[in-house]
Amino acid sequence: MPKLHLITYGCQMNEYDSERVAGLLKHARYELTESPEAADLILLNTCSIRERAEEKVFSQLGSLRRLKSANPDLLIGVMGCMAQLQQGRIQERAPFVDLVFGSPAIARVGELVARARAERRPVIETGEGPLVKIATPPDGTRRLKAFVTIMEGCEKHCTFCVVPTTRGRERSHPPESVLEEIRGLAARGCREVTLLGQTVNAYGRDLTPPTDLADLLERVNAIAGIERIRFTTSNPYNLNRRLMRAIREVPKVVEYLHLPLQSGSDRILERMNRGYTRARYLELIAEIEETVPDIALSTDLIVGFPGETDEDFQQTVDLVERLRYDNVFAFRYSRRPGTPAAEMPDQVPDAIKASRNTRLLTVATRVAAERSRALEGRVLPILADGLSRKNAREATGRTRCNRVVNFDPEGQDLFGEVVPVLITQALPHSLRGALAGREAVLQAAGMQPG
Repeated sequence: MPKLHLITYGCQMNEYDSERVAGLLKHARYELTESPEAADLILLNTCSIRERAEEKVFSQLGSLRRLKSANPDLLIGVMGCMAQLQQGRIQERAPFVDLVFGSPAIARVGELVARARAERRPVIETGEGPLVKIATPPDGTRRLKAFVTIMEGCEKHCTFCVVPTTRGRERSHPPESVLEEIRGLAARGCREVTLLGQTVNAYGRDLTPPTDLADLLERVNAIAGIERIRFTTSNPYNLNRRLMRAIREVPKVVEYLHLPLQSGSDRILERMNRGYTRARYLELIAEIEETVPDIALSTDLIVGFPGETDEDFQQTVDLVERLRYDNVFAFRYSRRPGTPAAEMPDQVPDAIKASRNTRLLTVATRVAAERSRALEGRVLPILADGLSRKNAREATGRTRCNRVVNFDPEGQDLFGEVVPVLITQALPHSLRGALAGREAVLQAAGMQPG
């Protein structure tokens, strides 16, 4: 049986796409291997959000070239966003690559691999194709958590972003196809699903009849076996009261919202073409916190966007202090070819970006630690998902707000179970806890958020 080695870069949607590719190629009799040396086919699933991600791919391709020299029958392919955006550079810098295809062509991966092997010449497929729901699992093992793409593409056209080019326009998968996939996951033991979309809270408006994410959450909630429902990534422009109420009222939806801010400065937000102001973002946060008092919040921030001054940057830092995010993902601005921001004047020097990034992360880490310490002494429902990486005698799991908790399972196999855990200590990157006694079970069963 031929062997497939997959290397995945970038976001959760790329992880999801890699799983689908593995499942589809399983039908073509390809077996997954962790060893590139043992592979007959190596696919790199790529990201183009930042330049560094692309350079990692080219570096990896350089390492794989020796395998190709030693084994001319080895097929090497590049898929995903970088393939969609940079097919010319890939052919120029790595002419030994046999297959280049974008995300819209994933459903045809078996056909494309067969063509590349039969024709013995590079196969390039980067045009926009029809939206296809791929629900083929990669293997038969039990998986406690899974990603499920519910929509693809984006039409916001932020000036720094390549997604509209690499993923195309917004297109939603019909609810029934999404629900069918999740029912299949639940039947195989999945307890938690994360619904994915570049702008996930815009889901359904392009369908006939139109629907929305809140309605889909209610329908997923009815699927037996599913314990928790997450979704990402939301855009402030599309956040509304109906979705906020769904987070509060749909039992399996966790009290967690990832809502990218990108900048705390109105001047920079306008240059980014984000479609909202600092004041509007603050209104949304106030409303979600009023609707879901125990909501956990995370965000994305870009440091060093063209024209960002010290004052603009300080406004971002001030909002992190004020909003007290549970988690902050901060990125140094990276010029992306073909985006308006790449041609803007006043590009910020790398040294200043690095300094600001360090300062921002220092504040974000302190705030997140303070938020974690507030959980000490609380009993929280923990979905046990394995063993601690540092101590195999301890179980590990996550709170509804996605914090890692390590605890003594007291000799029990708790994998896949939701158990009440008393949080005893907040550490820099995780929580420690102890199984709570029977008197705490009812408290945790009430799904006390955390």
